[in-house]
Amino acid sequence: MRGSIKLFSIFGIPVEINATWFIAVAIITWSLSTTAYPSFFRHWATEQYWLAGILTTLLLFTSVLAHELGHSIVALAQGLKVSGITLLLFGGVSKIQGEARTPRNEFLIAFAGPAVSLVIGVALLAWWFAFSPVGDQVGPFHGIIFFTGWLNVLVAGFNMLPGYPMDGGRVLRSAVWGITGDTRRATTVAYTVGRYVFFAFIAWGALQIFNGDLFGGVWIILIGWFLLSSARNEVKGVRANQSPAPSSVDSPSLNAMDQLSFDVGRATRPMPPMFEATWSVEQVFYQGLPAHPLTSIPIAKQGELIGFILKQDLDAIQIHKRVNVTVGELMDTGSLRVISKHEPALDALQQMDKNRVNQLVVMDEDFVIGIITRQDIVETLLEFSAANDDAGSGDHGTSI
Repeated sequence: MRGSIKLFSIFGIPVEINATWFIAVAIITWSLSTTAYPSFFRHWATEQYWLAGILTTLLLFTSVLAHELGHSIVALAQGLKVSGITLLLFGGVSKIQGEARTPRNEFLIAFAGPAVSLVIGVALLAWWFAFSPVGDQVGPFHGIIFFTGWLNVLVAGFNMLPGYPMDGGRVLRSAVWGITGDTRRATTVAYTVGRYVFFAFIAWGALQIFNGDLFGGVWIILIGWFLLSSARNEVKGVRANQSPAPSSVDSPSLNAMDQLSFDVGRATRPMPPMFEATWSVEQVFYQGLPAHPLTSIPIAKQGELIGFILKQDLDAIQIHKRVNVTVGELMDTGSLRVISKHEPALDALQQMDKNRVNQLVVMDEDFVIGIITRQDIVETLLEFSAANDDAGSGDHGTSI
């Protein structure tokens, strides 16, 4: 794999690390040390959090290597070749050459990885529940056992989602293959189920963005997009009766970030009807409002836009007080933010997060052409995802 460094060999299988691995180590260590560990164990010193974060990250990747070795060793036992294992961004890939000859073989190869992760996770958690102290006596050693155990259980569970070409999708394919005897039908069924799983992933990520979690939402969407791309290419290879290298991957591709580079203008909606700042909340409700609590409502003063409020702000006012409270009183003057229609959607999301708003006024030079909200960006992303899926493009032949 391009940009990879060979470390050593295990059972004759070369093990490499990709340059993206270092990014993963930094991000996971930072997340564990500044958020996860302080949330669970509040009496530790700062250096203990960082020590535990670094060691847990290294143990996690050691466990991922064990996961990939599970796939590879079983594949070797089935007579297939393994050209190597690469550790990369948030996971690893086993480069297995050839296809399983029987449904049983495919099941064993696919299930071996999650089984290894589950055994490691259960063993560590069993030790934690049996021997770990309580309260302030819990030190970094015990915390590392706890988190490494749970992370392995999560890796096993995630990889067993029935989305081809993830491990769970391959298990599903082996089951359908065994029942029907038709590999093409088995691939189609597993791929179809996987599409629903991955679109659900993308929708979940979109919901996170819509609720203000930009980083987490974008990352989830990246995973879903990468899995869709991987599935498309795997299916193309199978249907063309080729022998692409089925692999086990636990990592998304950063190239999917390009999907957020579309112009703001493509997701812009017309400006909704404006309400005068002097109107009472009761008057606004009388006009009729959408049901969604995060709907952006423009507020004007003598016809000139001065800001926005959300429907949830109106819903929060008690019914008996709505006649005496004006929408102008509820409006935050900082809610009026603008963006050019030529700016990328990612910049729009970042500006919304920075200013803690749910919408931006879209400008074409000196003219207002509408607004853009998180929901508009999410819907445009999903449209692009569906269009790309129908087009069937991609670069990878991998399974998660």
